[in-house]
Amino acid sequence: MNAIHRHAERWYGKYSGTVTGNEDPDKQGCILVNVPAIFGTELAVNARPCFPYGHFFVPPVGAKVWVEFEGGDPEFAIWVGTWYPKTATPEESRVTPPDNRVIQTVSGHTIELNDTDGAAKVVIRHKDNSFLAIDDKGSVVVSNKSGSTLYLNADKGEASLMSEQGHVLAMNADGVVLMNKDGASLDLTGDTVRITAANILLEGTTVSVGSGASEPTLLAKQFDILWKQFMFHTHPSAMGPTGPATPPAMLVPQQHFSASVLVK
Repeated sequence: MNAIHRHAERWYGKYSGTVTGNEDPDKQGCILVNVPAIFGTELAVNARPCFPYGHFFVPPVGAKVWVEFEGGDPEFAIWVGTWYPKTATPEESRVTPPDNRVIQTVSGHTIELNDTDGAAKVVIRHKDNSFLAIDDKGSVVVSNKSGSTLYLNADKGEASLMSEQGHVLAMNADGVVLMNKDGASLDLTGDTVRITAANILLEGTTVSVGSGASEPTLLAKQFDILWKQFMFHTHPSAMGPTGPATPPAMLVPQQHFSASVLVK
């Protein structure tokens, strides 16, 4: 009789409930929950949480939860987990077999822990689609919502950064390449630097080309003026002005001076 009396009016096992409130004044994770099977459809009772150690996830109003009672006593409700109605599961978790473990918040932030053989990955994604992803080989991708992306390729030993405008910085074992969206580039490979662009400007108080450079650069336009003065000059004499016997050779662009390299 004592055993029967002890279990009278006790409710064991799990019961389906719906969260009606989650603003716990003590900030302990307690919720108000409606459990129709025990209390009908109108009454909501306070339920303490049953968190895994180190976790604090409180379900939102409207979420479906499982409810138990301490010692079977309906005065001491405990919410012990949640369950998803059909079509309410996170999209990332809808895989077969269910190897993608997903943590998702109400606003849409997600953490994916995917154990799929050969395609394992960890993804932390913001609701606006900024994300950090680590793939099966340990490569890392970080991207913001606008498309600027950092890629650390562990498999090939490469690192690259691309801005949302299309500018690129790429680094590998051979060297470094910096390129803007219009195709101008700076390529550092080994001990060689290659600059490619429609227009290249070097601005500085002095620009030295070559180790230990000390000779000044000839200014072609000014030299052309001096050259013509020299070649066309005459001297007065008793017989009249002197002059060259034949017309002087003229300085021709791209033949005698560069049409591409300009100096100041």
